[in-house]
Amino acid sequence: MDLHSPEFYTLAFVVAMALVALLLGQREKQPPSTYIVPLTVEPAAVDQDDRLTIEPGGDGSLVIKRTGLSLGDEETVHLVITVQDDRLTIVEKKGVRRRGAPQHPVTGQARLKKGLRPHTRYRLRYESQLTSAWAILTLDTASPRPVSADLRY
Repeated sequence: MDLHSPEFYTLAFVVAMALVALLLGQREKQPPSTYIVPLTVEPAAVDQDDRLTIEPGGDGSLVIKRTGLSLGDEETVHLVITVQDDRLTIVEKKGVRRRGAPQHPVTGQARLKKGLRPHTRYRLRYESQLTSAWAILTLDTASPRPVSADLRY
């Protein structure tokens, strides 16, 4: 191949653009941030479906509402929230457990005060270790509208 031919310069240009794309495409991942937030529960009038509603705040906060849980007296639930880049994982775990306690339907609400970047679209995965249910949805912190999903088994 001649160094002054159009094919040589075309090939050199393609290789250079591939290298630029490779260098620009690699972002350093941020270390994950983990928050443990208690779920405040109150008795529900009737047993409801497993449902999740998340309301983003403009300041990086979240309000998480959960229905379809059954807990005994004095049992607690915590949410372990992990944020890394554009991924958000919420795992629902039982805090205080009392074996053999009668279960009652409850609704719960938790608030993450800060931790999310504004104007960011997050891929969210919610997992319940209590009911083995899960949901995947997209949360846009630029939008004040809440997002909801039915939890699946």
